[in-house]
Amino acid sequence: MILFLTIGQTGRFSYVEFLNGGNPTWMGIADIVIYTLPVTYFLYLKDQFNNKLKLINLLHFIPALVQGGFIVLGLLNPNENIRASFQTEDAQRLFRIFMAIGILYHLVYYVSSIILTKKFFGKITNRLSFQVENKYYVRFLTLLGLGYLFWIYYYIRGVFFNYASILDYGMFWGALSLTICFIAYSLLQNPNQFYLEETLEKYSSSKLKKADISRLKKQLELLMLEQRPYLNTKLTRKDIAKMTQISEPDVSRIVNEGFGYNFFEWVNYYRVKDFMERVESKLNSNLTLYGVAQESGFGSKSTFYKAFRDITGKTPTEYFGK
Repeated sequence: MILFLTIGQTGRFSYVEFLNGGNPTWMGIADIVIYTLPVTYFLYLKDQFNNKLKLINLLHFIPALVQGGFIVLGLLNPNENIRASFQTEDAQRLFRIFMAIGILYHLVYYVSSIILTKKFFGKITNRLSFQVENKYYVRFLTLLGLGYLFWIYYYIRGVFFNYASILDYGMFWGALSLTICFIAYSLLQNPNQFYLEETLEKYSSSKLKKADISRLKKQLELLMLEQRPYLNTKLTRKDIAKMTQISEPDVSRIVNEGFGYNFFEWVNYYRVKDFMERVESKLNSNLTLYGVAQESGFGSKSTFYKAFRDITGKTPTEYFGK
């Protein structure tokens, strides 16, 4: 996606140069890239949410290939007569129809991406850090939607009011530029948010039924609240399995489907909760924040800060104002 967006932006920059006597070739390449963006993101989400991709999914790119062929024939063709024919009034009318189809094409995949995202996170509403974990997807879709609004605005002004500023269309590409920055920033900030480690379909071969998961989830909750095994800095899935007489794979499935966490995120949630209770009750007030975190079971400062920020959205210092 970053590659597609970067190529597209290079093309739009070249288009600006074209207005001052440059070459329009890169502008055409940029427009080809536009059609790959919604499909790429939609298939990315399908892969993220554990809908196994198949070769047949490549058929989604057919409209992009058709549109690309149109551009290659009209804008990039070395035959000047053919290129000139694309500047006629009939050709421009066809271009406007083509753009309308393009906008609809984008909106179909954009709405499909929203539905796919909402449906997936709707399955894990019990996820303890739901609002934190899904914010990347929400922000990306928001930026993309902003770009589409500018594109629609540009189209309506040009077709129905016979006036469209290049700035309007540029705002569309500006929004796409922000998505490049956003993806890169998100990747640097937390690479793990791009990969959902365990998804809802992973344990489909397990013999546990939905009722079993609900019952055993309560058992695990009681264990964590009453015996507080998370205070052990070296707590493992095997330890939990021994304490509950539940097999390790089933422990993973219950934690994943019941709480929406992988095992270590789940344990760290209880550690963070314990840490916050200690600080708020001024228990261990003689210790530093990390010292209190160690009392709550954290064995690494980096793990503690990451877990706390993932759950609260702030650092411990920001949260408690210390």
